[in-house]
Amino acid sequence: MCSLCGTIGAAAHWSEGGGDRNIVGARRDILRERLRRVALLNQVLRPIAMSVDEWEETAYILRGSSGQAVLCNDLGGVFAEVARLRGGVPLDPLDPALLARLQA
Repeated sequence: MCSLCGTIGAAAHWSEGGGDRNIVGARRDILRERLRRVALLNQVLRPIAMSVDEWEETAYILRGSSGQAVLCNDLGGVFAEVARLRGGVPLDPLDPALLARLQA
């Protein structure tokens, strides 16, 4: 199955938080938090020349340094694809040097 079909009707990942997506106010809050996650992810990915965009409130589009794009269902998928695109080299989001840079 292609990555697009896998996102249709997929259940929300635990990292997406709670909230009923059918209630307008809650949906707005969920999207606002997703966009905050995207901004933070982009800070983490910038040093390795990658970026991520929010896609239709259901997935993330990871863009690599050579222009390739991958649709990821959740944060776990983003980090798995980052490692794959880096030739198996994972990116540790809890790396002390990375956290220090983000706090600066």
